[in-house]
Amino acid sequence: MNDLYLIGNGFDLAHGLETSYNHFLLWYINDFLKKSWRQNQFEDKLLILDRKGFHYDIPTDLKSIQEVFQSLDNVKCELKPKNDFFNKIIKNFRESNWVDIEYEYFRTMVDFYRVIDLNPHNEKSTIGSVRDLNDCFEILKLRLIEYLKSLVIESEKHNQIIEEILLAGNGPRNNDKGDKLYLYFNYTNTMSLYSDKFSPKNPVIYIHGKLLDDNNPIIFGYGDEMHPYYEKIENLNSNEFLKNIKSFSYFKTNNYQRIMRFIGGSHNPFTVKILGHSCGLSDRILLNTIFEHPNCNAIKIYYYQKSETENDYFEKTQEISRHFKSTSKGEMRNKIVSFERCSPLLPFKE
Repeated sequence: MNDLYLIGNGFDLAHGLETSYNHFLLWYINDFLKKSWRQNQFEDKLLILDRKGFHYDIPTDLKSIQEVFQSLDNVKCELKPKNDFFNKIIKNFRESNWVDIEYEYFRTMVDFYRVIDLNPHNEKSTIGSVRDLNDCFEILKLRLIEYLKSLVIESEKHNQIIEEILLAGNGPRNNDKGDKLYLYFNYTNTMSLYSDKFSPKNPVIYIHGKLLDDNNPIIFGYGDEMHPYYEKIENLNSNEFLKNIKSFSYFKTNNYQRIMRFIGGSHNPFTVKILGHSCGLSDRILLNTIFEHPNCNAIKIYYYQKSETENDYFEKTQEISRHFKSTSKGEMRNKIVSFERCSPLLPFKE
């Protein structure tokens, strides 16, 4: 039996790296405030800060989005996003303390489609708005890359339990246990902590690209071609709407084809092992292809242990369910490994 590991952002977080969109946005705003120091007005491509004539200093190491806006209110300053999309990102971050930039991007794209659908005469101006959205998305992508490059992996933080999960059966004495493919959805280099222990036949594929690797450029976008509006958007015959759909970026490398070769064939059954991947909709078309593949025998979740009594196993099963078509739900129930046979990625620590 082969193993296909799906390794997501929770894997980086378990290694002490602050790689969530929340961490990135807080860094971005703190960096913006640092650059605006003692200026009455300051702006970059996404934000404007108006001190309204007040010359107070603003702290630039704020620990939460709520602290950011409380500090700004205290000194009568206003932070204003320049476009509606980034305004929604900041609003969601502030109200929910959580945001998925890629998901919000596609939701905004659907809203633009609806404008055209209601009134085709709006198509030209709406495509201009989509172009502005893509420009904003590109800026966020470049700043995200800048932020991730600034993070330092502290190798002493990587955990023995993660290592045992990741490298189980990986070595010269375990050839009879099948091949392994590590499908890495992050941009970071955390997997390098383990690379010297990988068997050559068990490769790591950076499916969304890798920092500082021109031959494997960063893919930042959305991948839900099963969404009911996707085909409608595609039929608009405007490439601007498809600019950040992940499927088209996969053509930049042969990574996708390598995954298909691993899972394909009539004699290659495999188990999916999920390590820190959210299984969110931004990767829906790829995950659907993997989960519904006839060679996929089981889906095992290494869940996040929130406390001594709480974990996200059942939330994860709900996310996985969204990647199965309605006609395949029975197949889903057969494939997901029961809770009693799963385990946490890391144990809970106070």
